Amino acid sequence: MHLSQRLTDSQKYKESRLMTYIFYISNHGFGHIMREIPVMARLLECGMQVICICGAKQLNAARSYMADRHIIDDNEECGVSGKGRFVCIEGDTDYGTPVIPGTLKIDAGALERGVRAYVETFESRIEEAVGLIKRYDAAAVICDIVPWALTAAKRAGVPSFFMASFTWIEVFEEYLDEKLLAPYRKCFEDADRVLLYAMANEPTRKRFPDGIQVGLAARPFDCERVDNIRRKLSCGGQKLVFMSVGGSNSGIDTKIDVNGLQYRFVATGGIHFAEGSDNVYELPEGVPDTNNYIAACDYCITKPGWSTIAEVLLAGTPAALIGRPDIAEDRMNIAMMCNLGAAVSIDITELDDMSKVMNKISTMDYHRADFVNDYEHIAGIIMGQCDLD
Repeated sequence: MHLSQRLTDSQKYKESRLMTYIFYISNHGFGHIMREIPVMARLLECGMQVICICGAKQLNAARSYMADRHIIDDNEECGVSGKGRFVCIEGDTDYGTPVIPGTLKIDAGALERGVRAYVETFESRIEEAVGLIKRYDAAAVICDIVPWALTAAKRAGVPSFFMASFTWIEVFEEYLDEKLLAPYRKCFEDADRVLLYAMANEPTRKRFPDGIQVGLAARPFDCERVDNIRRKLSCGGQKLVFMSVGGSNSGIDTKIDVNGLQYRFVATGGIHFAEGSDNVYELPEGVPDTNNYIAACDYCITKPGWSTIAEVLLAGTPAALIGRPDIAEDRMNIAMMCNLGAAVSIDITELDDMSKVMNKISTMDYHRADFVNDYEHIAGIIMGQCDLD
């Protein structure tokens, strides 16, 4: 079936019934689920059914978001039985980039072994996904950035949307031979429509020259919640510093000493502070709204994942981004942020002297970039209510 026919058939669903959208989302860290949560929420608000396949922790975050905002009630979420409007199906959807424990460095040996094993499962994953797509009579499949889901949609005769700020090819081609990259390339070529997020890297834009340009996508900020966080944590008028190394690793072994600094540090898991650091607030595991903490803070020190920098840009929070020279995506994200004047780059070894880091970030020539949170428009494109071009 040609692309035009699949897209035409998809439009017919709008005239006859509730439409079902299936999201296959990478379970490598939390960035991919976080940028798709508001898109899924918008689809649910429009009365659609959403099926989300991702890892258990990521699905818990999605459920909490929908329930806390009363987007769904207890009767509208269910498991694999599929009778609710928001159906979460647990799956190990992606492989990602393994790191050496206690560091942010790629474990090249583990990467080669893991990708080799992962691509060998593509065919069985595709067959299973085709069955799921047909079972739910899906109107479209949305993929972030699970490669084999695109091929499954094509085989099922259902249009697909590939949500892209990068692909694994840019990251892996510095480590793996073409034989292991070829299955990824083939699957990505099966995408019907590619939505290129703002801040998508240049190789990805070139890979998909017909991609649809959209803005950023992030969980909306709750202004009242942001103000409450700021009042609660900013003791004596201290400036707040959000710190995170993301959720795709086991943290870093560096003991960070912030004693004596006139800031209060708000940290997610995986960051260890020197003893006696009484100006640290450690967020509990699974805190549901790190975006509001980013917006409440005066500065941010973080790993440069796309979803985090999207929240940083939308919040207008100056950032110090921890460089990872062995990961192409991170290098490109940092370069784009620095060119915007929205961030400075730091090496992980600079965390040994936090006074210098804070001087670097607080004296930067910061420029607030003009970006919009485009999740409603993105959902409209998926539903066919907004122009594709």
